Amino acid sequence: MSEPGKRLEEPLAEQLADRIRGSVVGRATPGYELRRTGLVWNGRPAQNYPDLIVRPDTIGEVRTAIRFAREHGLTVSVRGSGHSYSGVFLHDGGMLLDLSGLDDIVPDIETRTVSVGPGATGGRIDAALAHHGLAFPVGHGAQVGIAGFLLGGGIGINGGAWGGMSCHSILAADMVMADGRLVRASAGENADLFRALRGGGPGLPFVVVRFILRCYRRPNHIALVNRFVRFSQLPDVARAIERLSDRLDSRLQVMLAIVPAPAELAPRLAQDDHNRLGALTAIAFADDATEAERLHAPLDGEPALQAALHREAIDPAGFDDIFAMTDMALTAPRVRADNIFTDRLGEAVAALMRHLPAAPSPACIPLIVRRNSPSVRDDAAFSIRGRFSVSTYAQAEVAEDDRPTAAWLHRLYDDLLPIASGCYVNEVDLEGRPEALERCHSPAVREELAAIRKHHDPHRLFRGPAG
Repeated sequence: MSEPGKRLEEPLAEQLADRIRGSVVGRATPGYELRRTGLVWNGRPAQNYPDLIVRPDTIGEVRTAIRFAREHGLTVSVRGSGHSYSGVFLHDGGMLLDLSGLDDIVPDIETRTVSVGPGATGGRIDAALAHHGLAFPVGHGAQVGIAGFLLGGGIGINGGAWGGMSCHSILAADMVMADGRLVRASAGENADLFRALRGGGPGLPFVVVRFILRCYRRPNHIALVNRFVRFSQLPDVARAIERLSDRLDSRLQVMLAIVPAPAELAPRLAQDDHNRLGALTAIAFADDATEAERLHAPLDGEPALQAALHREAIDPAGFDDIFAMTDMALTAPRVRADNIFTDRLGEAVAALMRHLPAAPSPACIPLIVRRNSPSVRDDAAFSIRGRFSVSTYAQAEVAEDDRPTAAWLHRLYDDLLPIASGCYVNEVDLEGRPEALERCHSPAVREELAAIRKHHDPHRLFRGPAG
């Protein structure tokens, strides 16, 4: 396999370009740097330099590219849509396979399924399904690519009522193996690969080129309520959520962000609020307005939430409103994220409250998501328990702020790790804490995934984040 940083002769890029219609860019190709930096969604610059960047137009071209890599001793890393906080798909040397061009979306109304390419984004998938009264638990941001989202597990919209983690709604997938074969994995065919792709994370021994996903009936009525509470009242809110958690319907998604206070509410805060608020968002996915009101009722009756500084409702709401909330939270271009899962919400909130006053920027925003279905399943590699996902998106405007932002985030999650039941691979800081990859699966699943990689990719053609 190619050594990291080793520069290939440009004729190799030309050879592959003669075999496929898709784009092939080598280091000496005009436009290489623009293509390389454009691969990363995050505003932090890409650090590594692949020898070849290949963007196939078809599944057949994916097979050709992988066979070409084997012939010429190149390792292969894979990019779906590039919506990654850590950008660990970008390696020095070897071939980077950019699948963003495989973005087809084909709903099947009769079977309530949808076939999607790995480059499709959640917003486009939702728009295609909405025309047919269907939905899928896509990510909360419209630009989140489906491939990495599903391979990492996927905390999706209305996931508690729609299968748990979004990867549980994968019915089958077509994938290209290290030898270039195209195979299908499902519950009844290549079951080991099927289990691996449902939450196995990055570095799997195959390239998924098509997902077949179970769809769900689109809710007739979505009602979204935001409650803004004082920073100093967050312990009361955490206790309320923990107390109510088992009583809340699976169709009510509850999230708590800790955000900078908007100008109209800032004058009402005390010094110990540090100009921050808790923004508790509850989204009811219901059949009608009456049912939505019933789903929200337990929160409406909670004294800690009745004391909110401000309450606003979007009723009726849509997926676009949920996507817009994510866009509003990401206010700076340079983002680093980290995550734990935990059952100890109160302690997690206490740790966040200790560290946020020293955050290098107001744009460092934690987000806690209540997981309606925290159990794990035997037919999926996703294996981390915990009722609450605790992520923090540490954002910076300029390069000079990258180092202090990363250091602050590292200190915060060092403090949170003792209460962690595991980590969510899609949001853990694999750049700053690569060892956290071991916390993203149970020990048994880690062993199983290692055995699957060894069996299906014995020569380690495919590179993972630690590769």
